[in-house]
Amino acid sequence: MTTPDMNRVADEREISDVVIRYTWALDHRRFDDLADVFCEDATADYGRLGVFKGPAAIGQAAAGSLRRFDRTQHIVSNHQITFDGDGDGGGARGRCYFQAQHVWVDASGAHNYTVAGSYLDRYRRTAAGWRIAERVLRVTWTDGHPPPAPPAREAQEGTSPEATAFVIAGWIDVNPDERAELLDAAVVMMSETAKEAGNLEYNFAADPADPARVRIFERWRSDADLRGHFDAPHMAVFAKALSKAGVHGRHLSRFHVSSVGPVFEVRT
Repeated sequence: MTTPDMNRVADEREISDVVIRYTWALDHRRFDDLADVFCEDATADYGRLGVFKGPAAIGQAAAGSLRRFDRTQHIVSNHQITFDGDGDGGGARGRCYFQAQHVWVDASGAHNYTVAGSYLDRYRRTAAGWRIAERVLRVTWTDGHPPPAPPAREAQEGTSPEATAFVIAGWIDVNPDERAELLDAAVVMMSETAKEAGNLEYNFAADPADPARVRIFERWRSDADLRGHFDAPHMAVFAKALSKAGVHGRHLSRFHVSSVGPVFEVRT
């Protein structure tokens, strides 16, 4: 027999899970997953970053803040949840501590910027389950420093509107008879990858001089975005296509980008 206390425990676990899903969405750059975390009319007060309404706007704000870093890890603890009325009215409030590690890398090595504080939340029971209706972030302390802001530059030919952290380029060799089928699978892979946060360019192309070779070119905004790419469902599908194609050679390299400009120097 289900008792009110059992229902209360189940609700508390579901609310805590929503709070944890938020951290996974941020650290794996799956900002679209925030639609399963926030109510459609939710608000998020991110302090000096501003107040944002709706999962899409909240996701864009989080992406804009986190894309400067190569890796992040958000940890939440000390959850306290109280229910409005007797717990059956569809509302609750909660608070928890968070500590977020932000790692960024430059020519001198890896750096860590830590932010710690509290999430003050209001939750609502929806047809899809408990969701965050309001989140207020309060920072208690920080340690280290974030990466410096990129210098302002005049728009010029060949300059990407979004900063490229690194390029991956190279080739793979497959069985020539299987290359066409692999490239068909690559078309789907390219389309899905283009939707991912942090991907700026993703291309597979047949080498016209070698019937076995496939050329690869990618541009990414951060290492964390690339790691999220390898967790994507379409990556698993494409891995099967690669296996069927019989990869028997590969050479891929990562090239870190410090600046971007036109192909030819502009002379006046």
